[in-house]
Amino acid sequence: MTDISKMQLYGFNNLTKNLSFSFYKLHYIHKSNLKTHYNDYINERYNSHRLSLLLTDICHAIGGNVLNIAQQNYQPQGASVTLMISEEAQAESLVAHLDKSHLCIHTYPEDNIQDGIAIFRADIELSTCGVISPLKVLNYLLEEFNADVVDIDYRIRGMTRNTLGKKSFNDQNLLNISDFLNQQSKQNYQIQENNLVSSNLFHTKLIKKELIISDYLFQTIESEINKEQQHPILKRIKGELGEIFDSSEN
Repeated sequence: MTDISKMQLYGFNNLTKNLSFSFYKLHYIHKSNLKTHYNDYINERYNSHRLSLLLTDICHAIGGNVLNIAQQNYQPQGASVTLMISEEAQAESLVAHLDKSHLCIHTYPEDNIQDGIAIFRADIELSTCGVISPLKVLNYLLEEFNADVVDIDYRIRGMTRNTLGKKSFNDQNLLNISDFLNQQSKQNYQIQENNLVSSNLFHTKLIKKELIISDYLFQTIESEINKEQQHPILKRIKGELGEIFDSSEN
């Protein structure tokens, strides 16, 4: 991971850093009777309690304290969790100043499975004020979700000042989100970046480089599908993920 140096700051720092993810995970449901099992799996794997634990881990990883948690499960599927957080600090005044930060997650399971293809999406947003950097958890989240396609946006707003009193609208020498990816993430994903650096807007899309059919079969082992069927199934999976990555329509 590239070492991104930070400038020396002075006085107040009201930079707001907003990092958002859309994680897409695809499963192939080979047998129609497994659809109910898939729905149960999603509701169990991504229920609000588990997501609350995940966001709490993220909060601590970026150096924050949890102030409040709101969570909700939905019928028939899906969940939402929001955490209000503060920066870990000794002085109460600093905690009060930074109590505008939050983490939230929303899940969007596809309940209308199309020809065996089920797409699950989870959106996570980290909005922090002050010196907290949400980019610290980039690789942790990629590993946690092991998503097939990832859409990442990073935006910086507000300002701070250096020791000479000069205003700065970005406290990092940041050019690409991928500068924060570790070597394993770079090996796993194809990376596409579209940035407006002058406006402190950064956008990165990732898609898995290698697709192995066994990674996508839900409660089915590879040997249960004959070799003649495997190739067209994998081709469909690749096509579905390509459409999500390109955000295009047929």
